[in-house]
Amino acid sequence: MDDRYERHCFADPLFYDDPARAEHADDRFAAATAPLPPGWERHEHGPWISLRPPHARLPEQGWKVHVSATPDEAEQVVDQVLAYCLEHGLTWKFLRGRATVLALNSKYADRRASGKLITLYPEDDTRLARVLDDLSTLLKAVPGPYVLSDLRYREGPLYLRYGSFVERHCTDERGRRVPAMRGPDGALVPDTRGTVFTVPDWAPVPELVSAQLAADAAREAEAPADFPFEVVKALHFSNGGGIYLATDRRDGRQVVLREARPHAGLDYAGRDAVQRLLSERRVLEALAGVDFVPALYEYRQVWEHHYLVEEYIEGERLEDVFTRTCPLTHPDPDEAELAAYTDWALDVLDQVGGMLAALHERGLVFGDLHPNNVMVRPDGRCALVDFEIAFPADDPAAPPLGAPGFVSPKARRGTAVDAYALAALRLYLFLPLNIQLGLDSGKAELAGREISRRYPVPAGFGAEVAEALHRAAGGKLPAGATERAPGAADGAAGPARPAWPQEPSADTAAWRPVLDSLAAGILAMATPDRTDRLFPGDVEQFGPGHGGLGLSYGAAGVLYALRACGRPAPPEHTDWLVARANAAADLPPGLYDGLTGIAWTLARLGATREADALVERLLATEAPADPGLGSGRAGIALGLLDLADVLGRERLADRALALGHELARDEPAPRLRGLLDGWSGQAALFLRLYGHTGERRWLTAAEAALGRELDEADVTDGMLFLVEDRHRRKLPYLAAGGVGTARLISELARHSGADRPDGAGRLPGRFAQATAAADRACLPDLIAAAGLFEGRAGLVLHLLRGGRRAEADRHLRLLEWHVMNHRGHLAFPGRRSMRLSADLATGAAGVLVALHEAVLGPVPLPGITDFPGPEASRP
Repeated sequence: MDDRYERHCFADPLFYDDPARAEHADDRFAAATAPLPPGWERHEHGPWISLRPPHARLPEQGWKVHVSATPDEAEQVVDQVLAYCLEHGLTWKFLRGRATVLALNSKYADRRASGKLITLYPEDDTRLARVLDDLSTLLKAVPGPYVLSDLRYREGPLYLRYGSFVERHCTDERGRRVPAMRGPDGALVPDTRGTVFTVPDWAPVPELVSAQLAADAAREAEAPADFPFEVVKALHFSNGGGIYLATDRRDGRQVVLREARPHAGLDYAGRDAVQRLLSERRVLEALAGVDFVPALYEYRQVWEHHYLVEEYIEGERLEDVFTRTCPLTHPDPDEAELAAYTDWALDVLDQVGGMLAALHERGLVFGDLHPNNVMVRPDGRCALVDFEIAFPADDPAAPPLGAPGFVSPKARRGTAVDAYALAALRLYLFLPLNIQLGLDSGKAELAGREISRRYPVPAGFGAEVAEALHRAAGGKLPAGATERAPGAADGAAGPARPAWPQEPSADTAAWRPVLDSLAAGILAMATPDRTDRLFPGDVEQFGPGHGGLGLSYGAAGVLYALRACGRPAPPEHTDWLVARANAAADLPPGLYDGLTGIAWTLARLGATREADALVERLLATEAPADPGLGSGRAGIALGLLDLADVLGRERLADRALALGHELARDEPAPRLRGLLDGWSGQAALFLRLYGHTGERRWLTAAEAALGRELDEADVTDGMLFLVEDRHRRKLPYLAAGGVGTARLISELARHSGADRPDGAGRLPGRFAQATAAADRACLPDLIAAAGLFEGRAGLVLHLLRGGRRAEADRHLRLLEWHVMNHRGHLAFPGRRSMRLSADLATGAAGVLVALHEAVLGPVPLPGITDFPGPEASRP
């Protein structure tokens, strides 16, 4: 699970936003506004406030010091370090307020950054030693979370790490934009901030660091062997600790280790992971012998970490069983499959309901029911796991944590918490629109109707699903964030959106108002007064170096989509993009994430002079190692090829050709899979170069690249998937899945003449099989998101381009499952469906593109749908 989405929900009920914006002005530490001596500079960046003394001269990188503290101690520590730094002229930064400290140390915070309240930048080893000596005395007794990425200095709250002192970025081995430092050869390399302390082989190591490492090694060597477990694999990580499958070396049995770190993983009540672990211990002891509860074997503390050793319950998570067996995730499920699944789901619901009732009889509330906390044994019996927030039924306090989609603000006391989660699970197992209820409570009724229509459930079951949710929420689900009038806390309804049509896309009269409303909704989301983003989108727009600007997740993609669909944004929005791109000193160079795509967009918006200036910046930037379309050389080359025509600069086409020749010659292996990041993206460039030159060798190169993509593809149930490396997910989608690769195969077949009657240019048989398997992957009705790159809109685009309009129309109708209201206009939630998004990759702009293609005509997308042939490209 990507916990970034929960963190980016704190600040706004409608849109993903910078978590720091959740902070109130009166929550800031006094040091954030304290008067400074003459010459001192104060800068604010995200959640950090930096203070710099006059005439400070820091190296680009070196050994930095982090200070950790709990939220209760944080302001006092900041004040003490402020006084010290002012006295000694030391550059430093600190988190600006208590709410920010709580957020960045919460259970769902990034554990790599947990504990970092203050960062100090000593300019040399002498100053480093003095700072550590002084502050270790000043702050000796201060408690705080352990900083996992650092080396702890002595026993206090000070930590050390070698890294960059200035903000700069590079691309890591997975193609992600990450903080960077300079290697020994002067090239930028990732400034790795992991969960284990490491030092680059080439970094200078001061004597005090060597001494601390030696002391730590000696302590570990002398420590008693009090951890008789061999970890087999990690099952889950959070900022509070990990969950591990392990073998007990004493008797060979498999166990589950639940780890808790002191002062880390805070919940909304301020409890840390250790407090919750001790609470779970008491609950499991009280439930000893209950067969649906894991047995507690022992409690153990090793160094500062606490562990529960629990029974390993063999089986699968309910989430995994659902994903594998739900008929709506399969193509054309028959009546027998639907009936068998329905019987199984009803049995699971009966079991879970019975388990909750048994807990309630014992005076306990489980408090955290969701599909990842239910295990399904091989014999079909279910069990509950993870009792860390279980609580007495008569406790008046609300649970301090909860899974999105399974909690309601109106069911936060006593057994009502479990009642609502059970009602949500009933919805989830048949049509998982749970998370959307926080935005639009009306999805409960829609889901009820669809469940009764699609499954052989008992009469009235669908209506009861919705009614159970209302009943558990105290009589009526609270209005979702998109249903409320702007500024209203609850109840006051805003203007209603238009109804979603069920007519075929050929009925332009039915669909034109939808296009108009969708475009108006996107424009209504614009925030030109902000400098970090113009349109709300995915959390990626807040990632390093992005600044809400690029084609995928930023302003460029939204403005292009509006213009290409005949609904241009106001000129001041283009001005915003120009101003912010010029002000961003460290933009990535890529087509879909950076400079190339922004220049490409500005050229199409008529801002050719401004586009030309960005191209000059691009040409002065070293080409990335990444060979892909989204962030790498294939995308840069493709963008330059287009810009050469628009800007009348032939040397840009020469540069594109040179990059293409390098890729075709060197055959660099991509870091990921799919159209944006895999071999398919290189094939997209080769097809465009064929269109530019008419040379068939580019078709050969494209065929070879696509063949390599298919070498690592997966076909399951006749459907084509690409396997995402990190979580081993099988993806069918446009950007990273089988549909994107099939899109390129179809373009290759068209350009090579594979569909000619004489068979000239015929492609290998597995290419046609892959295309058919990708088409089959578009058949299931249950698609998690609406978006273009990883959702239903991308499938619509693929089906339309393949001439399968009836199937595309089916998915257009099913967009009703996702559509929302924003100030009386149509809108769509982004990835994870927790907040609305306007961007091209995940939100309304991408849906607008697919819908425009269906109703009015094609919208060219570079490297995705824009592949003119030689006769169209050459003079």
